[in-house]
Amino acid sequence: MSQTKLTNYQLPLKNLRLLVIIILVIGIFLRVVNLDKKPFDGDEFITLTRAGGHQRETVLSIPRDKIITPEEMKKFWQIAPETNVFDTIKITANEAPQHVPLYFVLVRIWMQWFGTSLIAMRSFTVLTSFLVFFAIYWLCMELFKSPVVASISVALIAVSPIHIAHAQIARPRMLWILMFLLSSAAFLRAVEFNRKKDWLIYGVISVLNVYSFFFSNLVLIGHGVYLLIKEKFSLTHKIKKYLSTVIFVLVIYSPWILVLLTNSETAKIRTDWTNEPAAFTDLFCSWTKIICDIFIYWHDFFEKKFLLSEEAFVAVFGGIFVPLAIYAFYFLYKHAPKDTWLFIMCFTGVTALAIAIPDLTLGGRRSAIDRYILPCVLGVQIAIAYLLATKITKPSIPVHTKLWRIAFTVIISIGILSCAISSSTETWNGKENFVSQSSNIINEASRPLLISDAEVFAVAPLNYELASHVKVLLVSHPTKVVIPNEFSNVFLVYPSQELVSYLKQQQFKIEPAYQDLYLNTFVWKASFPTTLWKIER
Repeated sequence: MSQTKLTNYQLPLKNLRLLVIIILVIGIFLRVVNLDKKPFDGDEFITLTRAGGHQRETVLSIPRDKIITPEEMKKFWQIAPETNVFDTIKITANEAPQHVPLYFVLVRIWMQWFGTSLIAMRSFTVLTSFLVFFAIYWLCMELFKSPVVASISVALIAVSPIHIAHAQIARPRMLWILMFLLSSAAFLRAVEFNRKKDWLIYGVISVLNVYSFFFSNLVLIGHGVYLLIKEKFSLTHKIKKYLSTVIFVLVIYSPWILVLLTNSETAKIRTDWTNEPAAFTDLFCSWTKIICDIFIYWHDFFEKKFLLSEEAFVAVFGGIFVPLAIYAFYFLYKHAPKDTWLFIMCFTGVTALAIAIPDLTLGGRRSAIDRYILPCVLGVQIAIAYLLATKITKPSIPVHTKLWRIAFTVIISIGILSCAISSSTETWNGKENFVSQSSNIINEASRPLLISDAEVFAVAPLNYELASHVKVLLVSHPTKVVIPNEFSNVFLVYPSQELVSYLKQQQFKIEPAYQDLYLNTFVWKASFPTTLWKIER
């Protein structure tokens, strides 16, 4: 984008480079600190089993209706013998076709090198998040030709709570962010120079992108919409090059398209939960919370110290950051070259509209899931980076420049503070974690037995925290439960209503041993607390 050389960046801050390096170091530290302390969750167990070559039916074949030890389930922490990356691809295709396989293949290779511990699994995502710094810098240089905007973008992402939270979980989100940024930067370079090698690079990265996350196809569409508008809807040489590249990507992606068509029913079952209806007010509040999460994450600390519940917190900070984001896009539109603002608004708008409109018209909650709209998050951050870079370096009214520098300092500071608070506690929101609290109670009990008739995937995170002396009884049917007399403390977790009713019919007394009273908010608000039950004879 040759027109994006901005004249108002002739007065860069002398210490900006040093400041960004310091912020970057802090961001790196926040990504690695207590990496193994955050609770292991069910999604990560899916990553572990899928990357490790364990078929779902094998995992579900854990013995039921007999006493087992936690180690029976922990065997899935090892890569399945006599399997390879093709087994990982096959398992992903058959069991979760909506999840493209690149991430799971890379994690498998990573685990073969560094082991299958929780910290080893998560470290791959952390490393990917480090590469995001280089990718966002490259994209902003292609967009603005300004090291100042690029540096501020890096600083904003380095201490952004939403980025750090996703960087500490073994899931594909960070890989998608990386590939989205790289493909967008490569696209801009290809459009600017229109060289065969640049279009080839864009095509190769786009292939990696579509194999990184299902919604990457929206990125390709966003690029196409931008180029079509830029070329004034004419079939120019650049449009032809773009279409040729898209065909190249689709040809290589076609095997997975066939997988999706063949296993569409499986994909539908796996994603049905995203179709659950949600009120518009809950969706709107969830969108507002996502924007808040870019800068500051709600933590129990705010409720205890300032009496700010999560709902009140979102109302207060949403009232600050939503107008800031809107103004940033307006400022981008008014002051940046057309090619620049058009590109940012195309990839942001295409993703937002493609995911939000079905929610609003057909019902669903996809747009309330932050990982589905990460390009929108990046669009907000880039727009705000441009706003801050312009305001803090533009030779205008000194007092205005000083105020915007204070605003930049405040945004960075609250990001660091928010991440520091969240990193120091077991969970990101500071609330007690059900798995950790329940496992502590069970582990400290004398001769404990844990009973459940739930799926292995639901019980696995709790099982991971159990000590070796704990015994587990997975029940195949509620009426088949037989509780041996040898156990002094019997616990029940994730029971079906049928199992609870049957136990009560058998004259067992069931009382809560621990309840997770945090019911979440907005779209995700639960109707009742998750409970660890104690069974008394």
